[in-house]
Amino acid sequence: MQALALPTMESELRALAWATLLTPACAVYARFAARRLRPGVPRLAALFPTFPVFVYMPWMFNSLHLRLFSTFFHTWLAINRLVLLALDLGPLHPRLPLLPFVLCAGLPIKVRLQQPTKNQASSSSSSSSPPSAEFLRPCARSVLLLSCLAMAYPYTRWLPLYALHYLYCVQIFLTLDLVFSSIALVSAALMGASLERQFSTPLAVTSLNSFWGRQWNLMAVDLLRESVYAPVRARWGRDVGVLAAFLMSGLLHEFLYWYLTLQQPRGEMLLFFMFHAAFQIAERRARAAGIWRPPRPAAYLLVTAFMVVTISEMFFAPFVRAGTDVRLTEETTAMVELIWGTRKYLSHPFRVASS
Repeated sequence: MQALALPTMESELRALAWATLLTPACAVYARFAARRLRPGVPRLAALFPTFPVFVYMPWMFNSLHLRLFSTFFHTWLAINRLVLLALDLGPLHPRLPLLPFVLCAGLPIKVRLQQPTKNQASSSSSSSSPPSAEFLRPCARSVLLLSCLAMAYPYTRWLPLYALHYLYCVQIFLTLDLVFSSIALVSAALMGASLERQFSTPLAVTSLNSFWGRQWNLMAVDLLRESVYAPVRARWGRDVGVLAAFLMSGLLHEFLYWYLTLQQPRGEMLLFFMFHAAFQIAERRARAAGIWRPPRPAAYLLVTAFMVVTISEMFFAPFVRAGTDVRLTEETTAMVELIWGTRKYLSHPFRVASS
């Protein structure tokens, strides 16, 4: 990790400013081009110049946290959605109003499309809560639990490795849920639209198929389903579609490893996702044959143990060898110190006034 410069307030604010300018500019251009060109090769050729911009954006950040989120938002989500737009698929459409188009192009949000029933219509008319209200609770929950984890980590040295890595998994989920819910909170307030949640109780996992298909990072699941799984399944069958989707996810995580460690990927991320793809297919076939139908508590313990062990040995291990975990811990500690320092600074004038 020595090759990556240490982040400073000036460097990260400068990178955020550039990302804030470049992302809407690329989205506005993409909407302009898509409104004037038919789907297919002409539209894809017009949108292609934006792809290198999104690929470069994570390199602007020295903070691993910001680089990680930029990789997901720009290098993967934005490019994937623009490719789907070129094919007249996906959540983006040239007829979308400018603000929703820009927000949906560069942020992990998806407008909830549903036809309300009569009961839903009556309840929605009687309720005056704004569309962003549903994201307040997950934000508050994530902040509270992350604070508890931060206070507990100094006393976790006695924990076995897998138990500690389970806490890491909880921290990753809470961090992602906090960031995604915060973005959705602001976006829903700006657009006045109801947005979909990106997680569905992923810690209560009782099935690999349910975890990867209906619980974890639903934004990525939807895009992989539409861009990879559906067309491959239509031609070669369900199992090949699953393998193709996990193959794409593994390749994208290889890019993530490169962005975060500055080291040449060795295929370990790809191996992890293909391993899970094989077990997901085996689980589905065993369930269909009546071989694998354990009680829910037993399924929770077995699947959770499988997830923690494979994530620890196959997913975390390459990042730990590269020192990424140390760098992330240092950044988290620095952020906590900054927040506490800011709180003390802001509260100091009130203390002086009261005295």
